[in-house]
Amino acid sequence: MTQVPPGTRVLGSATVVAEDPADHAVNKPSFYADPAAWLVAETVDRALADCAEPVLDAADDTGIVVMSATGSERTMRRIAASVPRSRVSPLRFAGANPGVLAGLPALRHGLRGPSLLLAAHPDEAAPVAFTVIGGWLADGHARHVLLAGLYATAGDGQMCRCLVLTGAGADR
Repeated sequence: MTQVPPGTRVLGSATVVAEDPADHAVNKPSFYADPAAWLVAETVDRALADCAEPVLDAADDTGIVVMSATGSERTMRRIAASVPRSRVSPLRFAGANPGVLAGLPALRHGLRGPSLLLAAHPDEAAPVAFTVIGGWLADGHARHVLLAGLYATAGDGQMCRCLVLTGAGADR
């Protein structure tokens, strides 16, 4: 994700590389999300911290787009492997939903704008994401948009990049 959607400006950014995304998980007995979702959430946290503007003051008007070809496949594989030999926690099913990659950061920050997961490699999904983001900003559906791309790296590693965007003509 080296490009920025036309008609936008970057307010903040972050990149987090994880050899094992599970190292970033903050699961609890009553709450579970796929490790990739926690990696996206941490990257979003860092990108928001990088902003000079108080983006979360407009959380009701902040959207999120996540692009990932792998999504929550780690948890889906674990569920599939455990079914023949044991009971599966219902929390795992919710945590395995690919939408959790966008949903977890939205929950953590109280984002009430639109959200979308594009199930494709970020390089392939970027043109669609750029069109969606442009529409959200132009039509007033969002004042800010978080754009995150999740990439597979060597072994089971993953890298997440996040941009915090606003319209190019938005008040500074």
